[in-house]
Amino acid sequence: MKASGENSGQIPVDITHEILSRLPAKSIARCRVVSKEWDFTLSSQYFTDLFLKMSFLSPCILFTFQAEGKWSFFSLPESMLISDQKSSGVAVDKPACGLLCTKDEWVLSIKKDARMMISNPSTGGFKLLPKVKTRRRRVLTYLGYDPVEKVYKVLCMTSREKPFSLQAEQHQVLTLGTGKMNWRMIECSVPHCPHLEDNEVCIDGVLYYLAAGSGSWETSMSMIVCFDIRPEKFKFIVGEAFKDIKSPSTLINYKGKFSGFVLSVINDIENHTWRKKTIIFPSLWWSLVAGTRLHIVGTTGDSEIMFSPSVVSIPFYIYGYNMETNSIRRVEIQGLGPVKGQKIYTFLNHMENVKLIT
Repeated sequence: MKASGENSGQIPVDITHEILSRLPAKSIARCRVVSKEWDFTLSSQYFTDLFLKMSFLSPCILFTFQAEGKWSFFSLPESMLISDQKSSGVAVDKPACGLLCTKDEWVLSIKKDARMMISNPSTGGFKLLPKVKTRRRRVLTYLGYDPVEKVYKVLCMTSREKPFSLQAEQHQVLTLGTGKMNWRMIECSVPHCPHLEDNEVCIDGVLYYLAAGSGSWETSMSMIVCFDIRPEKFKFIVGEAFKDIKSPSTLINYKGKFSGFVLSVINDIENHTWRKKTIIFPSLWWSLVAGTRLHIVGTTGDSEIMFSPSVVSIPFYIYGYNMETNSIRRVEIQGLGPVKGQKIYTFLNHMENVKLIT
């Protein structure tokens, strides 16, 4: 309003940004075509950071699977899982959030021109990564985010196919959003074999993943690899404090710290001090799960661990175990479509992101 009380006809820019940052990501895509000015504003780093900040307040749960040669993405607000404790079912929406990176080039290597890819389900955008500089055929990748410099980096490791070896021999890093993307060789002083399952977690700019020494999981000391994204340096958690954690294990973000299951929470990374909690499921758990193969996908709130099936089924359920009350619950996820049998990937604490991949 003007001083005279008349309507000026314009909303201040900062208020406009605040309003738009509360819209779903798919609405932002529509708003970009309103005008060149809106497209420029909504594509700016300032608005991308503001939108991501708001998304952190309302995380989603993301489901993705491949069917008929195409990847499908579904999401629902994580708050529905927390607040609707007694609900028999919740429906998912499409599309979803965050940046994803293809994991293992081994699966793609049967195709001559196979390329690793970064995708953003929120915008539908994707970008092929440049070919990794290596003569090795096996390439394993991890995607991490540095909240200080606000950049995404891809860490890749290569290993031999003949003779077959799981030991990572070359380590390279690529930074997104820098125009022409290039892989850079980095040093890693400790030989190790990364776990091939999806077990990584990124917390406060540090990427954690499970590995074994330069041998096998059966004969080598287990370790947690800590890759600090900003300086691109490795640290390793090994020794007696970690000797009981074996494969298969899962790393999750538990109250801002990473942990495995039997729940082992690390209190001090430098001194390798752990706090352990043995989980004993109530008898109802086994009848509720009924032989379904599950894996841990993370935690909601402070005390509930969520489990998801490895393949799509009809009906499709996810399961929660509350460590404080020793209670369990099952929630039906509706809306995945008439498919079953495909391998499904489930992500908790996934954030909608309007970042345009460049």
